[in-house]
Amino acid sequence: MAYLTPFHLAIQLRDKLPYRALILTDEPSIPDDAYLLQEWYCPNPLCPCNEVHLKAYARDQKMLVVDILFSLDPQQPVSPALENEEDIFPVYSKKLFRLIAEYVKSNPDYGQALRQHYLELRAVAVDPSHPNHKAVDYWGKTGRKLPTSSQKRKRHKH
Repeated sequence: MAYLTPFHLAIQLRDKLPYRALILTDEPSIPDDAYLLQEWYCPNPLCPCNEVHLKAYARDQKMLVVDILFSLDPQQPVSPALENEEDIFPVYSKKLFRLIAEYVKSNPDYGQALRQHYLELRAVAVDPSHPNHKAVDYWGKTGRKLPTSSQKRKRHKH
C-alpha cells in the first residue's frame, strides 16, 4: 500500500508552484480566506487508480477544510467526490467542495495539468536516478517526510 504523496515532493520548486490558491471573499457561508489547493497522488506505479486528491487548506484559519477526489481518466467526465469525514471538517466544507469542483470542471487546462502532474509524480517514483526519488519513495512508504540528517542524529542518541 502506498500513502498519498504531495506533488511538491516530485518537483523542483523553482519550476512550479506546489499549490493553486483560490481567494474567496464575500462568498455566502464561507469564511473569507485564501484556500490553497494541494495535489496528492498515489506514487505506486503498479496502482491503476488514476486519481488526484485536492486538499484545500484555509491559510488564515490554518486548517484543512476539504478533501476532494477527482478521477484523472480522460475518457470519463469530471466527477468529483467529497472525501471528508464530516465530524472533523467545518460545516462550510460541502459548499467549498461545490465551488472547487465547479472551478476544476470549468478549467480544462487545470484538469490537464493535474493529469500531467500525476504522470510526473509516477515517473519520479520509478526513477531512482531522479533527484527527488528518495523523498517520493520514502513518503509513499511511510506517509512522512524524509528525516533530515540532524533529526537522524537526535533519534539515535541514547
